Amino acid sequence: MDLQKEHALETYRSLISISLAGLKTLLLVNGGAVVALLTYLEHSPQGASLASHAFWSLGAFIAGVVLCVAAFFGSYQTQFTLYNETVSPASVAGLSHMVWQRITFGLVLLSCIAFAVGAFCSVLGK
Repeated sequence: MDLQKEHALETYRSLISISLAGLKTLLLVNGGAVVALLTYLEHSPQGASLASHAFWSLGAFIAGVVLCVAAFFGSYQTQFTLYNETVSPASVAGLSHMVWQRITFGLVLLSCIAFAVGAFCSVLGK
């Protein structure tokens, strides 16, 4: 394998690793926020009265988790479609891998926004 192809392959592998680490981090922060908020409400002396104020925060964090899980599926579909386009381009039907990549990126961005909304709602007590 020549140097240029080897460099391209290693770059591709590193992009997958970086993307996977990002998805895991996003799942961790949103899921951790859900657990932390529920734990706080459970152990707070005012937990029952605070629960109504945590509705939007908790909903946003849960939405962030769901969007992140959807992004995992989107990333799988991106790779699966790319593989099929490479192995047998004539038999590929449906969306291209670039469309799946854009969908996945949108899901990741929405998950980040959901975390930010949840965090701001928590701080504001909404």
